[in-house]
Amino acid sequence: MRHPGRWSALAVLAVAGAWLLWGQPLQTPSPPSVSDASTPSTSPPTSDASTGTEGGGTSGAPFSPAGLAARKQQLALWQQRYGRAEQVYSSYRDATRYPHGSHPISEHPDQVRPFEPVSEDKTLRDASGKAVKGLRLRTTQERVFLGGTESVTFTIEAFDDNNKAVPLLVRQSLAQAIADTSTPVTPIQAPVPFTDDGVGPDSTGSDGKYSARLSPATQGFANHAGTIRLLAQVSANGEQGVAHFDVVYSPVVPATWLGTREAVESGSLNFYLKAQVQAAGRYVVSARVYDGNGKPFALLQFNEQVAAGVAEFKLQLFGALLRDKNPPFPLRLVDVEGFLLRPDAFPDRSMMARQSGVVHTSDRYGIDRFSSAEWNSEERERYLKEYGRDLQEALDRITALQ
Repeated sequence: MRHPGRWSALAVLAVAGAWLLWGQPLQTPSPPSVSDASTPSTSPPTSDASTGTEGGGTSGAPFSPAGLAARKQQLALWQQRYGRAEQVYSSYRDATRYPHGSHPISEHPDQVRPFEPVSEDKTLRDASGKAVKGLRLRTTQERVFLGGTESVTFTIEAFDDNNKAVPLLVRQSLAQAIADTSTPVTPIQAPVPFTDDGVGPDSTGSDGKYSARLSPATQGFANHAGTIRLLAQVSANGEQGVAHFDVVYSPVVPATWLGTREAVESGSLNFYLKAQVQAAGRYVVSARVYDGNGKPFALLQFNEQVAAGVAEFKLQLFGALLRDKNPPFPLRLVDVEGFLLRPDAFPDRSMMARQSGVVHTSDRYGIDRFSSAEWNSEERERYLKEYGRDLQEALDRITALQ
């Protein structure tokens, strides 16, 4: 999860679909060419019980060729609208069957492994930005956002256009604070050496992949909140170039983790992540749930105001989701991340420490412990009622025209 939102992505798409599919005007078929006296009204015809004729016209009986053609056109129009209204209604209903913070992780494939390094493959460029033909740099960085005493590791490799490794040398590399606003910042620079000796951040020596680690709190950036840019001057196959990396650092950690517990409540399985909150505000927390076979199953999210002091972030694994998917137990809570949202500020978040890997393993439960009831709210009821009205209106028109 990178940007918090009150609504899940699918619910937002369903609402957008309502505007696009229902609100978009339809092209009404042109009526057949007849005299002005026999042209029927374009309004949906109504039945006249006393005469057995349709209202809205002055001449034609409903069984005239012109009247029948117009009726068929109106019927086709409302059948199209019914199909679209049914699609909008069912899409929104299905997208909001579970609460915003409890959905199958298959709906969020980019969130399955949030702690994988950010990897880029790009053309080698010199100091002026000009591309060096035939040479590419492959770079990685562990993370973009970090806080407190956390560190971040970077790597650089060089390849030719045939994806063959070429000799690389990192001649110099410096980290420096970047001003993100017009407010001046104190110039800070620190050397961050890249090595290929199998020591420290470098996992394997002499493999052509150079590694470096930046620890802002101990390298002069302990009082800097914002962007830190690492610039590396490299030589690949004898050609000179530059690689750069950006991270966003928050020196203050707003809350620290204290542990996790679980409880079956109101037909759902709830995980409570306990924390000591130093800074009150809106916290955004996300975690993954893996099933008993080690397969990613659900994405759980928390997005609420939290007071200072000892608090618990509730991550709900909704009962209907468990009943629908019936995952094998025990379940595992994996890769937890959280931050304090800082609206109208940069950085826009203060990071809590990552909890990587398995954070908590659940007990084993029978599936009948959980409720199959759909999630509901005032907003969901209101939308379903409105979409249902559109659906019923189209059905009533079709019935009247048949």
